[in-house]
Amino acid sequence: MKKLLILIVLLVGSISFANAQNSDHFTFKGIPINGSVSNFGNQLVADGFTKIATNTYRGKFLRNDSVVTLVGDDNNMVWRVAAIMANTDTWNTLEASFNNYVNLYSEKYGAPANLSKKFTSYFGNDSSVKMWKLHDGECQYYAIWNLPQGSIEVRIVKGNKYDTGCIRVVYTDNVNKEKVHQSDLDEI
Repeated sequence: MKKLLILIVLLVGSISFANAQNSDHFTFKGIPINGSVSNFGNQLVADGFTKIATNTYRGKFLRNDSVVTLVGDDNNMVWRVAAIMANTDTWNTLEASFNNYVNLYSEKYGAPANLSKKFTSYFGNDSSVKMWKLHDGECQYYAIWNLPQGSIEVRIVKGNKYDTGCIRVVYTDNVNKEKVHQSDLDEI
């Protein structure tokens, strides 16, 4: 009986320790950004994503068709996850999607630490010119949340065709980012 009690205490303790370890890490779709890139990818596949290339998966994120890319260090430890939503060819749709995501993330995490909604050299309202300026790199629409576990960035980026744009959402885990940084420092 004593052995059984000790076994139960050890089991509960190890589960609590594992949960505490994961709570230090950011999550993407409820998956802790921790462990190997391949393990994280397997969890995405279990959530309905399809692997389409090395460290790249296609599936639904925030009810949108998305491509998710996993970034790992030299030891294959995942530390960043980037989701790119489907392309759109109209500025109004792109801006409305951006505003929707900013509102959604703000509801959960509070106001972003950094928010920009501007173009560097265009101040008009012509949607087609805005798409052109997006592809020229003059669009600065982004929101960044700096949180204890990491950061989230929502940004409008140019699409894979000249006249398209999309939303990119990037999650960076602070614990693993610091490990990557320390590894870089140790190397120099």
